[in-house]
Amino acid sequence: MVKKPSLLIFGGSSGIASPLVKVLKKKYEVVLFYNKKIPAEKNVKKIKLDFSNNLDFNKAIKSLNLNNKKLIVLNFASLKIDKISLFIDHNDLIRTFNVNTFSFFKVIKNLLPIMMKKKWGRIINISSTGGRRGDKGTLLYTSSKNATESMMRVMSKEYASMNITFNSLILGNFNFGMYKKLNKSLKKEILKKIPSGKTGNISNIINAVNFVVESEYINGSAINIDGGY
Repeated sequence: MVKKPSLLIFGGSSGIASPLVKVLKKKYEVVLFYNKKIPAEKNVKKIKLDFSNNLDFNKAIKSLNLNNKKLIVLNFASLKIDKISLFIDHNDLIRTFNVNTFSFFKVIKNLLPIMMKKKWGRIINISSTGGRRGDKGTLLYTSSKNATESMMRVMSKEYASMNITFNSLILGNFNFGMYKKLNKSLKKEILKKIPSGKTGNISNIINAVNFVVESEYINGSAINIDGGY
């Protein structure tokens, strides 16, 4: 019997991760990592993880016994602090980059030896069109996400010969997570800017994840899933 690849989802309690897991767990052996809020999804392994604690992270990875498995990393973990640049302080920068960039690098660095030994790995980072566009007040989120995307492009060249790929999925508006919390007038304004006039379906993200996982020649890419927003 062929073993399922292990899909490690960081930021597993994010609003958009839950509906994804319901489908992806049929194809992959899913492990959800979370910090505070316990993911609601049933019949998957869940691990509470504090990225600021190296021992905590190393212990969590060791407990999974991943050495002989194909690994896929799907990173939803993010921190978004909206402030006009004049009012951003040093602590805001450190907090944002710790979550959006430095912790993700720590994940990759710890899992790369396993992927290199297996000569197979898929690392997928989730970002957003807002982070790409650089809307007012999003300096912290935008700069940290763009730093991560640049990091991914460099690493895609460093490890391509070992069949380890690095790609980003840039999400537009889906009727989950932060979008659902917006008021009706703001939702209406957003929909006006989407050519189809509608939000994306969760199946679009699932299709993209499977496409990236199954395609060894998709590497160093940032794939927009935003309906042309």
